[in-house]
Amino acid sequence: MKGKILVAAALMLVLILGLVPGAQAEQAEGTGRIWVKGVGYVEINGRGVVDISGHGAGTVMVKGAEVLRAQGQGRRWDLPDGTVLFAGWQGHIHVEGGGLTVRMLGGIIEFTAAGKGSLFLKGTGHYRLNGQPGVWPRDGIWLELDPDNS
Repeated sequence: MKGKILVAAALMLVLILGLVPGAQAEQAEGTGRIWVKGVGYVEINGRGVVDISGHGAGTVMVKGAEVLRAQGQGRRWDLPDGTVLFAGWQGHIHVEGGGLTVRMLGGIIEFTAAGKGSLFLKGTGHYRLNGQPGVWPRDGIWLELDPDNS
């Protein structure tokens, strides 16, 4: 039964991969470092480092990683196009790259990211962008990471 739930979660992520985040989302400026914890959907695009704490309650998709290390338990699929999909992962996922796309969907999303790019957060939760706290709005929010603006 648990295997079917994990496969269903993975399929849900695959189905939303084509969705474009809402045009009505809020925007905020950043300078390169963020911590996020919440429930919902996250998309990260850019270059840098992402460290994900997997709590076994979601799905993670990584594309374009130059370095990908995963320690823990759960389901992992290495797809032919280089995309790596994790479902129900309990442990740590470390990602580095110059053309990253990382998407997360689930019950507990927690990660830190540093680099240059953009993030879309939709759901409920909190973030700390360069030491400044923020809250995810249900409609979603775009955050820009740019270490050159510090």
